Amino acid sequence: MTRPFALPALAAVIFASAANAQELTPVADLPAAALAILSQETAPEFSLGWEGDLDDDGDADLLAQAAYPASAEGGNAAILRQMILRRENDSFQPWQEIALPDGIKSARRDGASLVLTLYAYQPEDPQCCPSGESEMTLPLD
Repeated sequence: MTRPFALPALAAVIFASAANAQELTPVADLPAAALAILSQETAPEFSLGWEGDLDDDGDADLLAQAAYPASAEGGNAAILRQMILRRENDSFQPWQEIALPDGIKSARRDGASLVLTLYAYQPEDPQCCPSGESEMTLPLD
């Protein structure tokens, strides 16, 4: 005996997974409200962002990465800080601060997870320039 509803049920699961998969879009300049959150203690030397609906409310939330000087004495070393900011009307609220081993290259949402492609240093890479990649999956809760 065959199950007539098995194939439509499987198709619904596949469609739901595809509907929740989305590449996050790079943002050239972070909105002022997001930059204000990242600048509460110290202004970052530079910042990057990626936007997409991460909480299914129809608004574009923001994955932000900022670089801060590693030392007050100068030098070119930086500390990276990454944060997911939830859009609320015309503003943003911190949702999750995340600690990553390297900088973000790209991001996508896959269901209830955020999948990040990170820059990764290879054994012979100079300090300035990682040539590899790694992938990390984080839950969106």
